[in-house]
Amino acid sequence: MDVEVQVHRGRCIGSKACINAAPGAFELDETGVATVREPNPEPLEALLEAADCCPTGAITVLTQRPGHG
Repeated sequence: MDVEVQVHRGRCIGSKACINAAPGAFELDETGVATVREPNPEPLEALLEAADCCPTGAITVLTQRPGHG
């Protein structure tokens, strides 16, 4: 399954909730805004939890089965 993770930079407040849920997928940039490092090493459940626990709803997780798109 292909996974795409997006951070809506205008909504991010740098709470680090995403980093706590999926530390391999997120980091804060020099302005304190979350960015996606590499979503694939993290289990899908951790990515979904990161999106769910984001206090501003700044994270979107999109999934697609290979061959469908």
